[in-house]
Amino acid sequence: MFVFIWIVIAIIVFSIIILIHEYWHFKAARIFKVKVEEFGLWIPPKAKKIYTDKHWTDYTLNWLPLWWFVKMKWENINTFNLYNKNKQLYNNEELENAIKNNLEVLNESWEEISEIEKKEILKKLKDNYSCDSLINKPAWQQGIIVLAWVFMNFLLAVVIFSVLFMIWISPIWINNKIETNLDMKLIPTVEKAIDSWLIIKNPWVYLSPLEWSIASEAWIKDFDLVLKANDKIILNQEDLKEIISNSPLSEINLKIQRAVDNCDVQKRNDCVFENINIKITPNEQWLIWSYLIPNMKINEDFKYKYSLFPAIKAWITETYNQILFTFEALKMILKKLLFPETKIERQEAIDSIAWPIWMVDFMSRSYTNWIIFILIIWAIISINLWVFNLIPIPALDGWRFLFIVINWSIQKIFWKKAINEQTEWLIHFSFFIFLIALSILIAYNDIWRIIDRNSNEVIQDK
Repeated sequence: MFVFIWIVIAIIVFSIIILIHEYWHFKAARIFKVKVEEFGLWIPPKAKKIYTDKHWTDYTLNWLPLWWFVKMKWENINTFNLYNKNKQLYNNEELENAIKNNLEVLNESWEEISEIEKKEILKKLKDNYSCDSLINKPAWQQGIIVLAWVFMNFLLAVVIFSVLFMIWISPIWINNKIETNLDMKLIPTVEKAIDSWLIIKNPWVYLSPLEWSIASEAWIKDFDLVLKANDKIILNQEDLKEIISNSPLSEINLKIQRAVDNCDVQKRNDCVFENINIKITPNEQWLIWSYLIPNMKINEDFKYKYSLFPAIKAWITETYNQILFTFEALKMILKKLLFPETKIERQEAIDSIAWPIWMVDFMSRSYTNWIIFILIIWAIISINLWVFNLIPIPALDGWRFLFIVINWSIQKIFWKKAINEQTEWLIHFSFFIFLIALSILIAYNDIWRIIDRNSNEVIQDK
């Protein structure tokens, strides 16, 4: 039941963020009198047309719960599979010139089309360049329409961060996967969390032995806490390492605190403990084959709360660092996907790619209040969306803006576009289908990970 709740919350949060994003495309299009043909909730196939407004915009409900979309006039241009006498495909500009100059226009059966068909085609081609079409607007207006959301996504993150830093805000997670020197307050590194007292380091060290290891054969269990080794109090991992490394083939007496009845010390704070003594002998390589885990705990009372001007400084810094962190994360993922140094790195990169379903699932394991968590995730996803959409990949807004700039520049010099509308539309459409398929795959992977994690927790509880 809880899995279903996390998934629904994720879809709602992400849908609202995308709604704000798409609304500003819609608003800018209306300001510059570009016809919006459809404003859709989620992704086709279409489930139902809700209504049509006075500007002849259809508001639709679709089946795939990924995001909203705004379809403006020209985005689905009229194109035709028609050929010249050499059986070469016409683009729209060549087709229009061919019809006007009475050149041969052949269909897919290599037959000349009729005069009635030619008139109908000219009408549709003209409709591609009507005054309410995006392509017929000046380049600066196209650029504003394409990037109208940028300010609002940024503003949304700024408002959320500034309000929360004045009320109170806690970190939502500790970053132990992506190397960074950024001083982020909401997703700090382990080192930053320790420095700020979000993580409290206690004395002693947990052991987690490998199967059939020396430690395991000595009856050491997962999360046995080493209090003393040879009567020396163990304050940290280095203390225990030093004693083990100085005792090859020599017996070490460990005083250990163990939770009775297999109580899970990671999940419960009501475990009953007993102290036991265990003798263990490292091998000639000074190893007992056990992980050494610092005895750390989260400071659940930790929070940030500032007055007005420190809060403003905090949200500016946090927003800036979150933007840089998004770029660093993308760089890390691409590097591990394309040029992994080990086999594990590629899998780590794949596991790092997540849809908001997985991000919102953190709510069940986060260190902060769930409402505050949703707001923080809202701001972070807005920043991620802001960065991701500016990447010049076909079907994303950054590519469309770059396309506008390139075509405008080439037209100013050569009086001809670098790429015609038909080719541009095909590129956008192809990558749009690819991104939809990728989104579905990532969403499926997220849902499966959540179900798998919850299933394992149920089994462990039993």
